[in-house]
Amino acid sequence: MENKNLIEKAIGFIQKNPKDNLSLQRIADNAGFSLTYFDAIFRQHTGYSPVEYARIYKLTRSALELRRTQRTVLEIALDFGYASPESFTRAFKNFYSMTPSEYREKYAGEAVTWHDLSGKIAISHFRRSFPELKVSDVDLALDFCFTHNPLKYAEDIVGMTVAESEILTLGDPGSLAHFVYVSDYNSAEPAVMLICEAEEDALPYLKLFSKLTDPRFSIRRSVHAEWETFDAEVAKLGLTCRYGYDMIYPKDTVTVPEYEGMEIRPLGVEDMGYIKAFKQNGGCAECHVRAIQIHFDGKGNAGMKPMGVFENGELVCLAMPTLDQIRELRKYDIGAIFTAGTIREQNVIDLMWKYAIDSCLKDNATIGNANSAEDDSPLGVAACESVGLIKVAKNCGYRK
Repeated sequence: MENKNLIEKAIGFIQKNPKDNLSLQRIADNAGFSLTYFDAIFRQHTGYSPVEYARIYKLTRSALELRRTQRTVLEIALDFGYASPESFTRAFKNFYSMTPSEYREKYAGEAVTWHDLSGKIAISHFRRSFPELKVSDVDLALDFCFTHNPLKYAEDIVGMTVAESEILTLGDPGSLAHFVYVSDYNSAEPAVMLICEAEEDALPYLKLFSKLTDPRFSIRRSVHAEWETFDAEVAKLGLTCRYGYDMIYPKDTVTVPEYEGMEIRPLGVEDMGYIKAFKQNGGCAECHVRAIQIHFDGKGNAGMKPMGVFENGELVCLAMPTLDQIRELRKYDIGAIFTAGTIREQNVIDLMWKYAIDSCLKDNATIGNANSAEDDSPLGVAACESVGLIKVAKNCGYRK
């Protein structure tokens, strides 16, 4: 097993045990590393020592408790392995520049998204790897996206503002003509998206990223753009590309079909029994049930619209479109359509798609589906096009 895979295993162990005071020895033993060089290898991949990473992850998870729950600071401190609320407060203030109580007050009433509280662990390591990149700000990056093509860059507009991101450029940071935004999901590998309109602007970034031992980044290109020189350089570097498409629904009306024996409607907290049974039947994952429950509890994304198709009194299809609103952009991300337990699957998917589109259009919002691949899933390109969505961007993910 390569070092990178062992580091990912170590990170997974840390993330599964955020409430423990993990020692270097325990983390190394779990990952299968000898202690003699584990610390150095971990630093090389993440920019932090294993113990530093565990401390930061512990603090970000405790911050999530402060935002999501009404538990006392004492309860949270003891639960995350701190000897006293005073020691927890000192550590928290050193990291967040405010006390736990001040943090809770600052974020009171704000929705918590799944991107929250990353701690910028991978971002800081990425920045140290490329001192050539100059820091800009999100507002300038949003200006670029809105003035060039807000539909093409809709996913970036959302991603830069919802996720924990930094804007970095090889050009003028005060007047962005091209840039990357780097997002951190508590992983050793940050998500890197290159934003530029011209192939010649992209080539210097490609040269820069080629210095990485494991290059991994994405570009959102115009659907019909041909970047022959760029693609030739990609081939020389031995990178592969996974293609996907960002789909947008551009119309202003849709007709919702009716199928005998099927009912479709919004889901409420009273439907949690149906949703849990749907999960038990293999329809969706536990994280989706949890996200819906958090939404019903008023602690999650206020823009979510859970909806379901019922057949013979049983939930057979589930979707949870989520509204993102940045400046004048209002976009529902369909995100997922799950089905289980019906031989009329195509009818179910057709009904769900059109109901979801109709429901979201009534909120005067664009409907989008990010990174659809050429497959036959409910969110694949063929399914998207069958209900009237069109390709607005080609999403190219490069990696070795």
